[in-house]
Amino acid sequence: MTRSGTVHVRSSTRDHGDFNPDRVSAHELEQRRRQLVDLPWTMLDEVHGSHAVVVDTPGAGDGAVGDVLVTDLAGAALGVWVGDCAPVAIVGEHGRFAMVHAGWRGLTAGVLEVACDAVGADGSADLTAYLGPCIDQCCYEFGDDDLGAVATTLGLPLAAITGTTSWGTTALDVPTVVQLVLARRGIGVDRAGGCTGCGGRHFSHRVRVDPERHVMVAWKQDP
Repeated sequence: MTRSGTVHVRSSTRDHGDFNPDRVSAHELEQRRRQLVDLPWTMLDEVHGSHAVVVDTPGAGDGAVGDVLVTDLAGAALGVWVGDCAPVAIVGEHGRFAMVHAGWRGLTAGVLEVACDAVGADGSADLTAYLGPCIDQCCYEFGDDDLGAVATTLGLPLAAITGTTSWGTTALDVPTVVQLVLARRGIGVDRAGGCTGCGGRHFSHRVRVDPERHVMVAWKQDP
């Protein structure tokens, strides 16, 4: 678990079970969420886009379509469910924070920029980001054309985001993409999890075709 001021961030593992709302009953999902963090949760119907949902009461917007959750409320748990995509928490001043579902399509759609705007990340404030477990270059083979499109769309150096898999082919370095995009807003990134494709601690769609999903959740306690 990571703490930034009064905002906490926690990632589940396989041991906590499946958090895929498309596979798990609403009752079972709620039990698992409450066992991880005993607060009202909001998780979105994630679509690899950049739409933001503002949570104005704890639990509001649960199941709505989007890929960014934002609140400044205490007592609201914001969860992102993933199986290789990057879960990112961005913590702003005065306890305002966002949770982001950032796969490569969402990254090129500007999902991190939308989240930064939502927490007021204009480069003048002290903000922190946490990157949870996601697929890393060692396990993420990626085509040259798609790599070029990612670099061009995001305005990043191709060489900086190009990696190599453990078997020697070209890869996309998702953590570096996240770090470089957020660095333009003056936000440093704390890597709070390793590669989902390695070790089997987390679920991976890309490497093991796992249908299950783990979750990263952020919340703020009452003063």
